[in-house]
Amino acid sequence: MPCRKLIIFLLVLPVFIAAQNTQPIRFEAPTRSGTNPFNHVACGEQGVCLFYPTIEETGKDSVSWSFYLLDRNLQQVWKQRIPLREDVSFLKSIYRNNCVYLLFHDTKKNEKGNISVFFFIPSKQVITEHRSDIPYKADVIDFEVLNDLIFIGYNENKGKPGLIAFSLIDGQKRNYDISTEDDALLLDVAVDSIYKGVYATYKVQKTSTRNKLYVNRYDLSSALRSTITFESEVEKRIVNSAEYIPLSETRGLIAGCYGYSNRGRRTYDYYNDYYNYYYFNSLYNRPYTYDANKDNTPVTDGYFTASISGDKASALRYYNFIDFSNALKITSDMDVLRLRKRSEKREKTSITGEDNTVEDDNNSLNYRLLIHPVIATGNQFLLLGETYYPEYHTMTQMVYDYYGRAFPSTYSVFDGFRYSNAFLAAFDSAGVKTWDNGMEMRDILTTFLNHKMNYVFEGSEMTLFYNANGKLAVKTIQGPETLDNTEYVTIAPKRQTDQVASEYLGTMEHWYDKYFLASGYETIRNSYLTENKRNVFYLNKMAFE
Repeated sequence: MPCRKLIIFLLVLPVFIAAQNTQPIRFEAPTRSGTNPFNHVACGEQGVCLFYPTIEETGKDSVSWSFYLLDRNLQQVWKQRIPLREDVSFLKSIYRNNCVYLLFHDTKKNEKGNISVFFFIPSKQVITEHRSDIPYKADVIDFEVLNDLIFIGYNENKGKPGLIAFSLIDGQKRNYDISTEDDALLLDVAVDSIYKGVYATYKVQKTSTRNKLYVNRYDLSSALRSTITFESEVEKRIVNSAEYIPLSETRGLIAGCYGYSNRGRRTYDYYNDYYNYYYFNSLYNRPYTYDANKDNTPVTDGYFTASISGDKASALRYYNFIDFSNALKITSDMDVLRLRKRSEKREKTSITGEDNTVEDDNNSLNYRLLIHPVIATGNQFLLLGETYYPEYHTMTQMVYDYYGRAFPSTYSVFDGFRYSNAFLAAFDSAGVKTWDNGMEMRDILTTFLNHKMNYVFEGSEMTLFYNANGKLAVKTIQGPETLDNTEYVTIAPKRQTDQVASEYLGTMEHWYDKYFLASGYETIRNSYLTENKRNVFYLNKMAFE
């Protein structure tokens, strides 16, 4: 049964699955509006791991964290409280081989170690804490697991990037040297469970208009086996993200996004701006007071790829979004129409659809992008990124000069980040783009940035969907072809009389078998209740039939 038919059952499931008690399978927890304390990990058929800091202090400079296990009906079956330092932040989770790995980072000095990994076995309802350390001013960039080894990659302002591994069994720590260059920036850590390889992808910002990309290969003992360099990078194309995908012991694919070094923008502190405005949005989620006049977020204009064989890398291939055949179908931005006309006049030097132009200022869309990990399916590798931009309005007020004369003064007020669309592109193992598609993302204005888009495959068909404003937006494609245009269906609330007044950080992910898990924060109004307004974190169970 094709995806476009399956999705109908997915959307109505909150009523269908609970027909016997007329209520959806939904979990709600009260919270304060504008906060996001709850974290969860879908643990397959074993349920959902839910955890969050409580308001209860357990000692000096410590806060109690509550860990729960919810069953497949979102009912509590296990609970444990663990004290953590008040400066500890949860960063990332991995669910693998029926085990959960939770990464926490203590941003202050800690003699016992500033990295904590909680190892949770849902079937045994056992959780253990394992500690290690990185430089206390460093920022975590990636987190991987291979057997009993935990890998933590980090960057340090005015310091060298680093990669450590430590054992969950004996705590033994290993250090992987990345680069001796002062301006090196770690972008990705990958591990290969088959060939037991470890890979660190990093860049060095040589000048404001040129960077160099590298991939280090290590064995598990931390010995450096080789460094792959890319000699074909084009000036003014700045790498914003990169991910290495091992294909065999000696072959791999690197893919990511790039942006032009725009001469019209002032020079910025790459490390601070990259992390404060770009990377923290997707990992640390650190809030900040937004100032549109000081926004130096690195912008993205397309995807790049390269293949690696042995110790040699192919030429980097750049693919500009304005050359995507479906770009005009998923956005109404007039700038795209303008740039498309320029693109059509441009003489191509390659039949692959690569971006070979040198007129950078005429070909920049200046998108801000939340890019997803590379999707590997069959012989294809897919890049998916969600674009957004800051939105603000202008206010005018009257001010007075020394002589009491009034004159208008204007200033900008930040309203939030407006999601625009998602760009999807498929590549073969050589890094050549085979097709592209995408999806418009409508009516999403939020001060919280997170990955909203998700997907499911059914044969050669792919369904894209995202959860926002209490609704699921769904689109079904088959490669470059659109089978079903975007439809919007409301996610069933706890009560039929509930109405969603506002929402943020909505998402949906695969859970187990045919079931998916929708989550987010909502302000709900219900005039039939005594307390007619509530702010909640929710989980909804949904399914394909």
